[in-house]
Amino acid sequence: MVVAGGYRFLDHMTDAVIEAYGNTLEEAFVQGARGLVDTMVDISAVRPVTEIKIEAEGHDLESLLFDWLDKVMLLMVSDGVAMSEFSVKIQKQDDDSYSLTGTAKGEKIDLARHHYKVEIKAITYHEMLVRQENDRVTIRFLMDL
Repeated sequence: MVVAGGYRFLDHMTDAVIEAYGNTLEEAFVQGARGLVDTMVDISAVRPVTEIKIEAEGHDLESLLFDWLDKVMLLMVSDGVAMSEFSVKIQKQDDDSYSLTGTAKGEKIDLARHHYKVEIKAITYHEMLVRQENDRVTIRFLMDL
């Protein structure tokens, strides 16, 4: 079964909810990061000219997802970098915790070209989901706007 990764925006009254999916956990995390960026700026206008290393960790998959997305968001908000391409490698540690090593490719935010949409205040654990079943991994997370 070929799923192909992607993401979609779910309806929410006050915040933004993204559901991302892929054939693997890594692909779902990549699509989640793409959805986060696309919430703030037009991701199709972002050129992958600079590479940034990102590391995240968590005591379970939900806390790993939170740490990963929080670091992507902080790069955008604090460092002014928009990203359009991601790659990640997730490893389970001996103590059943998780680590993620990844790269993001992007450029400095140019408000005229990237079409700023909305500001994300925070990633939250509210409604967070990491579901692995058969050949499909689905993640869901809420961003406080």
